[in-house]
Amino acid sequence: MVNKNKIKTIYNFFVKKLLRAKKTKFFILFSITPLLIFLLINGIKLLYNDNLLAGHDFFKNGGMPFFFQFYIQLVSLLFGAAVLSDEIDSKTLIYLNTSPISKFSILSGKLAAYLSVTFIIYAIGSSLLYVTTHFNGILTKKNLLALLQLEFAGLIAIIAYSSLFLLFGVSLKKSTIIGLVYIFGWETIAQILPGTAQKITLFFYLNSLTPIRIPKEKGILNISISQPGFAEALISLLLFSAIFFAASVYIFKKREYLLADHT
Repeated sequence: MVNKNKIKTIYNFFVKKLLRAKKTKFFILFSITPLLIFLLINGIKLLYNDNLLAGHDFFKNGGMPFFFQFYIQLVSLLFGAAVLSDEIDSKTLIYLNTSPISKFSILSGKLAAYLSVTFIIYAIGSSLLYVTTHFNGILTKKNLLALLQLEFAGLIAIIAYSSLFLLFGVSLKKSTIIGLVYIFGWETIAQILPGTAQKITLFFYLNSLTPIRIPKEKGILNISISQPGFAEALISLLLFSAIFFAASVYIFKKREYLLADHT
C-alpha cells in the first residue's frame, strides 16, 4: 500500500534541498540566457539606430529550439539521473535501502521533487522570454493561451525526459554520458533518418504540444513524417513516462547497488 505521508516527507525534504543547491541557481541563470541575448542584440541595435530584432521571430527560431531541444533535455538528464546517483555519490543509498520506507516511495518522492524544481527553473526562463518577446500583445487572449500551452508543454516534456533518464540512472552505469548520447545523438540523427525512426524519439511527440512548432529537417530521402495530433502526442508521452517510471521502480527493487557504482 502506498504511504502518501512518507512520499510527501521525502518530497518536501528534497525540494528544500534542491532549491538551496548551487546547481539549481546556475540552471536558473542559464534559463535566462536567450533573454539576455535578445536584450543585448536589441540594445546594440538601439545604439546604432538599427531596426530592432522582432521578438516573435527570435522566440520561434531561438527560444523554442533552446528550451525544447536543449535546455529541458539537459536539465532533466542532470536532475533525473541524479535521483539515484546523488545517493550513490554521497554513500547514503545503503541507508535508504535499509530504511522502513518502500523503494517506490523513495523514487516517487525524489522524482516528484526533481520534477517540481526542474519545472520552476524552466518556467522562470521560458515565461520571462515569452513575455519580453511578445510584450506589446501579451495581454491578448491568444498570447496568454499560448503562454499557458508553452508551460504545459514544458511540464509534459520534463516529466517524460526525467522519467526516461531516471530509468537510465537506475539501470545503467555512466547514465549521464548515455543520456547525452541520446539527446545530442539519437534525437538529432533520428530527425533525418528515413522511415519511422522519428517516432521512437520523445521530441517527435513533444513538438505537437508546443504553441509554436519547431521546424524539422526533412529526412535523407526528402521525406517528412506528419506530426501526431495534440491528444495523441499527450497520451503517448504520458504513457511513455508511466512505463519508464514503472520500469525504474521494478529495477530499483530488484537490483543490488554497490557504493562503487556511479551513474
